[in-house]
Amino acid sequence: MDRLLSIGEVAKRLRVSVDVVRSLTESGELKGARTGGGHRRYRPEEVERWKATRRAPAKNARLERPTRKPSNRGEIDEPDVEEDQPTLEDLDAEFERQERRERAEAERQRLEGLKRCGRDLAQLEPTDLRARIFEDLEEFVSSKRVPPSLSVTEAQVIIAARVRQIAKQYRDAENQRLARERDAAAERQRTETERQQRERDAAAERQQRERDAAAERQRVEDERRKQEREADEQRRKQQEDERKLKALIDHGNTHAWCETINGWDRSEAERARRDVARALKEDVKVDWTEDEVDDLVDDVLNEGDEDEEEEGDESW
Repeated sequence: MDRLLSIGEVAKRLRVSVDVVRSLTESGELKGARTGGGHRRYRPEEVERWKATRRAPAKNARLERPTRKPSNRGEIDEPDVEEDQPTLEDLDAEFERQERRERAEAERQRLEGLKRCGRDLAQLEPTDLRARIFEDLEEFVSSKRVPPSLSVTEAQVIIAARVRQIAKQYRDAENQRLARERDAAAERQRTETERQQRERDAAAERQQRERDAAAERQRVEDERRKQEREADEQRRKQQEDERKLKALIDHGNTHAWCETINGWDRSEAERARRDVARALKEDVKVDWTEDEVDDLVDDVLNEGDEDEEEEGDESW
């Protein structure tokens, strides 16, 4: 038994519009049936029967139509005017126009669907980045850049790549801005450290001159003061080491925050920051550099990513 035809397939076989097929069905000229969902279906033999029995009207045949109303200039009623009955060429032209309209609407809906796909991909991005992606999609998504000859999957891959490109540009710019801020902060810290060192050097010179002048008169007192200075230096060094260690830990926490602020789930980001804080407290030494601290933070974050991937693989 042949497969039943939809109303669109019948229209293509008869080279007429869907409205003409519907009209023929309602008039009883073309027999059809309805599915449980209310869609029209036709037997192929019924369509062939109608094609065999239809006759195209002669091009010069004319049908009567109602008499025109008198014009505003008071002309006498004109006799009835006849017009040509629609020919197969007229029906073909109407069918082609309908097809063009349907193709244009389908293309508009396809492009709008791709834009929605891109907007969905950007939902978790920061507000300013999301707005930038939305604006770019309006200009980027077109029939020229994403032709209808592509499959849905291929088109979505292009849109996803575009969203990733815009996001990467945004994040690169943000990273550069943060790097500039870090460099500026480091420069301020270096300047302040140099100033403090100059002050300490100047104070040490004054103290040395005083010690030289009173060396013979108060050698014992000078020895006591020397011991006090050594103790002070030790305390200052200890304080300096504590300050430097705290600065390195603060730097590591800041680096971890910057690395997890984008693209991380909130709960996972908080857990990763706690792991980083614990590792910094246990491992960082006073003689470390900021680069070594950054490497430690990156190692902890990468271990967290690998653990999440292993858990995801096991759950899968």
